[in-house]
Amino acid sequence: MKTLFSIVAMSISVATGQAAKIDKANISNDAKFVVHLDLDAFRVSKIGTAILEKFREGEGGEKFNALVELIEFDPLSAIHGATMFGNGEEDNGILVVKHKANSAKLLAFMKLNEHYRKTEHGKHEIHGAGDRSDGERGYISFVNESTAVLAPNRELAGVGIDLINGKGGAIKVPSSLDSMSKKTKNAFLVAYADVENLKENIDNETVNQMVKRAALSLGESDEKFILSISVDALDADAAENMENMINGLIGFARLNQDENPEVKDILKGLKTTRNEENVSVHFSIGVDKLFELIDPALKEIDIDLPKL
Repeated sequence: MKTLFSIVAMSISVATGQAAKIDKANISNDAKFVVHLDLDAFRVSKIGTAILEKFREGEGGEKFNALVELIEFDPLSAIHGATMFGNGEEDNGILVVKHKANSAKLLAFMKLNEHYRKTEHGKHEIHGAGDRSDGERGYISFVNESTAVLAPNRELAGVGIDLINGKGGAIKVPSSLDSMSKKTKNAFLVAYADVENLKENIDNETVNQMVKRAALSLGESDEKFILSISVDALDADAAENMENMINGLIGFARLNQDENPEVKDILKGLKTTRNEENVSVHFSIGVDKLFELIDPALKEIDIDLPKL
């Protein structure tokens, strides 16, 4: 099932109207991290449009078209958004996908596997496939026509089903995450981490000693690529130290900007601010300029960027 379940997972979670904004009601209140991909927003962004067009026309396009014919829908247009969250423990993660995929076709592929089993959670079916011995077993429930839940075990799949049906406590995402995404007209990735309660899973001691919470937003606004990072420090002293570290790195980069013009372009769009225990970093650069800057590096590994 390793191959079949990979097709199912890819088909309903790797793709990019109304944007599929993050739905807090679908996120458990004990979640310590959240990653949300608004794939509608990515698809209509200048970056997304160019990348998807390049993908369809590239070497992988033929294989992708064969997949589309096989599953009878296009993953690059059928998926609205995907939200992953968990409490930081190993194998504790739930993926909620908003889609218009052909779930009957995907389920038919899963049933071809010898390890396929169906169980029930209330009125909902949970479909499991994959050999337990190789760690590739996964579970999926098509909760309704537009929402699917993927999880590493039946219990978590049941939790996801309950959340979608309004049974369960919704997460209280910090206001910083909302305010960050609002600054970007077309945010296609937002993420949040309760670092203070994830220390056992973070190897970096500097982060553990300084950071309480962190949030990130990635997207476009007025044809500019936007990256915003907001960090709540453990206290005001930690915030000041963090700000000094960031400014030190920026200062070091400025020493080399005359020899590297691209560094100057990057620094122009970089802004750091501190408000008591919060440190924010905001980066903005034109999409055309971004492609221009990273094009040489990608060419070294045989990747040609699309011409905008």
